[in-house]
Amino acid sequence: MIKLFFYFFSLATIILILVSSPKSTTLSASASNKKTLSFSSSQLPLQKLTAVTVLMFFLFIVLSLLIR
Repeated sequence: MIKLFFYFFSLATIILILVSSPKSTTLSASASNKKTLSFSSSQLPLQKLTAVTVLMFFLFIVLSLLIR
């Protein structure tokens, strides 16, 4: 059962990170953009959801190691 949650949160984390990543195609385009780490207010709920899934992912990693 824990493995199922582990897989769910790992896939959810990957999908959320890919959705929230900037759409630049080259490194020079992202290097010239100074606002790479600043998020607009419309992205804030997505960033919070990503943080929650990352925390749950780490929690289920620890749980899976302890239960073994």
